[in-house]
Amino acid sequence: MAKILNWDTAEFEAQCIGVTLDRLEVAAHIIAEDMKRILASKINPKHPPYAITRHNQPQIWMERDPGALIATIRVVRKKDSASRNIWIMAGNFKTWWALQAEYGRGGWKGGSRSFMRPAMKNAGNAMQIALEGGHGQTKGY
Repeated sequence: MAKILNWDTAEFEAQCIGVTLDRLEVAAHIIAEDMKRILASKINPKHPPYAITRHNQPQIWMERDPGALIATIRVVRKKDSASRNIWIMAGNFKTWWALQAEYGRGGWKGGSRSFMRPAMKNAGNAMQIALEGGHGQTKGY
């Protein structure tokens, strides 16, 4: 007669998912840091900040400040168990032009200044080390 095992794997699965997401977050930080470096190399530091006004009032979403987009690059980890996601984000309400900078769409003056795709392409070995359990070039993450 065969014995039936009642093994509850929920705790083990939760630990595995946690470790996996931790490693994925380290890998995402590697890409985010490289995105910042690449974008900083493509900014013209002599370009002055400016704001477009409407009815003599500055419009916050129309401001352009060289380097402002760099400060918005971040790794976001969703904590709820239903949607375990890690995102690398660039831009916000004030610096909404990340897509135009990456692809040069919408009549973007100066063409594309890709920073996300090159960072993802360059991060292969460091990401593999991070995902396999090492730390690679994590700068403290």
